[in-house]
Amino acid sequence: MLAVDWSTTQPSELDLSSTELSEKALLEFFRIVPKLTYLAVPFCDGFTDKVLNLLIDLGKLNGCRALDLSNTVNLNIETMYRLLLSSPDITQRLEALSYTGHACITEQFWIDAIRFLHKIKILVMGTAHSWFRQISRRIHIDQILDACAIHCPNLRRLEIQWDPETVGFSSNSSKFIDHLRIRCTNLLSFVLSDGPYYEGTKANFERAERSSVVRTTTMYQTSIISTLSFYNELRFN
Repeated sequence: MLAVDWSTTQPSELDLSSTELSEKALLEFFRIVPKLTYLAVPFCDGFTDKVLNLLIDLGKLNGCRALDLSNTVNLNIETMYRLLLSSPDITQRLEALSYTGHACITEQFWIDAIRFLHKIKILVMGTAHSWFRQISRRIHIDQILDACAIHCPNLRRLEIQWDPETVGFSSNSSKFIDHLRIRCTNLLSFVLSDGPYYEGTKANFERAERSSVVRTTTMYQTSIISTLSFYNELRFN
């Protein structure tokens, strides 16, 4: 990869999913490529704090539309806080974000981050069942939904991967679901793990005659690829 003369190219959309590129290779590569509008690095162990900090410092993600940083085991929460809470040139334009597979992420992280994602259309969060290690505390998602309803009016696809044993909700959860459903009128897909919360959410949307919105993680998976410039050319019947 480093043997390529990247200075003669203009890549703006990049998918490095599940690659074995080292931190050193990624640092050298990202120093020379231009600004990116799409970056997907799920399951990329070489994508570390140093790499993300380099991208932020050099402004390589300014104007980025979509980011998938899922299951990046060497990326710490402090660096993600910097990205989402202290980098307005990035978050103000971000339309899609997937950040899953990190057991240490709690609802407070997302409540804080969502306040800056005003243009977000696709949002994927949580940790799937049995991934890495079992989460020792429950994740209360009422406030996450409320934050989405208040700050993300353009939201179209939302996926929350935490399993039923991890998801916590209150007796007033229906009010927060109502708020999301009423405020996010463009919501086409809301994906949850199958369990009591999923059943309650699905019933809520069905009563509002929006029966096709709520889905399970066993049947559906949300992706950010629809934000690619040539996504329609990639589709096939």
